[in-house]
Amino acid sequence: MSSRFFVRPSPGPAPAPPRPSGRGKRAGRWRAGRWRADGRVARGWWVVLDGVVAWASAGIAVGGSGYTASLLHGPPVSRAAVAVWFGALLGRRFAPVAALWAGAAATVAVVAVGGPVTNLSLASALPLAVLGRTRPPVPAALLAVLPVAAVLLALAPRPGFAPVCLVHAGSAAAGVAARVRAGRRRAAAADRERRALAEERARMARELHDAVGHAVTVMVMHAGAARLCLGGGPAEARGALERIERVGRTAMEDLDKVLGLLEPSSPGPLEGVLRALLADLPPRLTGQLELPSSALELTPSQAEAVHRAVQESLTNTLRHSTATATTVRLSPGPAALRLVVTDNGRPLEGGSGGRGGRGLAAARHRVAALGGTVVAGPTAGGWRLEVVLPW
Repeated sequence: MSSRFFVRPSPGPAPAPPRPSGRGKRAGRWRAGRWRADGRVARGWWVVLDGVVAWASAGIAVGGSGYTASLLHGPPVSRAAVAVWFGALLGRRFAPVAALWAGAAATVAVVAVGGPVTNLSLASALPLAVLGRTRPPVPAALLAVLPVAAVLLALAPRPGFAPVCLVHAGSAAAGVAARVRAGRRRAAAADRERRALAEERARMARELHDAVGHAVTVMVMHAGAARLCLGGGPAEARGALERIERVGRTAMEDLDKVLGLLEPSSPGPLEGVLRALLADLPPRLTGQLELPSSALELTPSQAEAVHRAVQESLTNTLRHSTATATTVRLSPGPAALRLVVTDNGRPLEGGSGGRGGRGLAAARHRVAALGGTVVAGPTAGGWRLEVVLPW
């Protein structure tokens, strides 16, 4: 029965779980955030300054030379406009969208009844700066286009229209510039944090490599020296020492790859990797590998997940049970690849009845990243590990 495996190059990272469509996500964000408050820019002396500007601006908001509207005198529309202007300018940092629309509505209402407007319509201009600072460009433009257009159309026939346009454009530009600067500061801070994290990981990797690498190297050297000193000694002892050397060198290579000290490389044919794992088992534990008869293609990530799951299962069998036989079975299905590792051992006295801890958790994490599942537990005659990987 043919059991040849092929590992093809990965077409890219593992597919992410399904997410909402882009249109639905944008619509949800639009509905959730278009009228939200902006407390992060409404703090400190800026609010006090807004109060002063609102009081001064509303006092001369409506009226001509020698005439100032207030809450106490003037036409009802003018008095209402003064109140709305004051509220819009005072609360623009808390609710810029509501301030923009309210200020624009007050301006248009005064113009509609023929009242004069003398302060360049600051109630619709100043909220644009906060709106551009706190919203992405497209949502900000959609929220501002209607009220700003209404104000500009209402004031177009009147003198001083050019300054009105300049004030609105300058306020919008200031808001966008502030958003760009804030984004650059956040990106710079994130970049500094990533560099610091990378440096710390590199330092920890070097220390771990020096400590563990030295111990494994000494172990391999002593095993090689003992094998050479045996000469014509028992074949079982020489074979055991050869396995120690081979496993030690493989462990050093794996350590270097995990710590990022070597460039990632192809793991090679999975069949050969699994047979090597079973060949390195001690004489007390016999291993059997059952592979499908047809050729099977796996991505490097899938092959690595299968390899590490089998490795962890065999390690736990050796360390925590009395097993004398183990079986590794791979069976492809129409939608998933199934890996089953079983043995006939009972837990050792004082050993781990759960067959390991961190290694099994790492295997679950690696398989879950590929959309698969891991189920492990005791059976009537030993232990069973099952891994299901979707195609």
